[in-house]
Amino acid sequence: MLNYHSYETFSTQDWPWIRMVFFLQGCPFRCLYCQNPDTISTDKNKQISKERILKLVYKEKEYFWKDWWVTFSWWECLLQIKELIPVLKLLKQNWIHTCLDTNWFLLNDDVKEALKYTDHVLPDIKWMTPKLHKKITGTDNLTSLDFIRYIDEQWMNYWIRYVVVPWLTDNKEDIKKLWEYIQTLKNFQKINLLKYHTMAIPKWEKLWREYPLKKVPAAWDEDIQKVKAILTQYIDKNLIQ
Repeated sequence: MLNYHSYETFSTQDWPWIRMVFFLQGCPFRCLYCQNPDTISTDKNKQISKERILKLVYKEKEYFWKDWWVTFSWWECLLQIKELIPVLKLLKQNWIHTCLDTNWFLLNDDVKEALKYTDHVLPDIKWMTPKLHKKITGTDNLTSLDFIRYIDEQWMNYWIRYVVVPWLTDNKEDIKKLWEYIQTLKNFQKINLLKYHTMAIPKWEKLWREYPLKKVPAAWDEDIQKVKAILTQYIDKNLIQ
């Protein structure tokens, strides 16, 4: 049984095709700009079986455009990796494409086993500088980078995701370090730039918590273009989304 927060039957975010997304509960990160603080707790929320997941996916099958995709997301699905393995196995047995969207804070035998039944991964790089990464997320970034290197060596399909936060992750020095890391990868396919937004503020307030980045503005198209302009000095623009 998976402990989950919610699910979405018709998602078009972070992937070019329609996907069904299951948002799992629990996260070891404590990001200052967390967009879903209500999912951080590992307390049991709602539980769902692999059979129920398969039934829900079959129910929505006619809405899938090209490939039949199911993504497990939110932060952090690897906390339930032992429970996730049989779910991924069942989906693959039914020819359903699977995707994991995580911070990749963990790399062990269970994770490697789960990847055998995963078609696509969306590893998230928050900051390249370890000290700043720990200050902003509460953890270091070494395991995350090791994980990306592992899936790269396995020649898996993956897109790196990078959240553009004005004043924090959009400076030339950090973007250059990001590229220097990407340059060491053999199977790099694409980087997906995501806009930071402030829609989570009401969620923080509802939990009686002060939002740490209240003065940081949401990212706009020009912020994304600024980062793209830096990256295109080093990388083909067609590899930037």
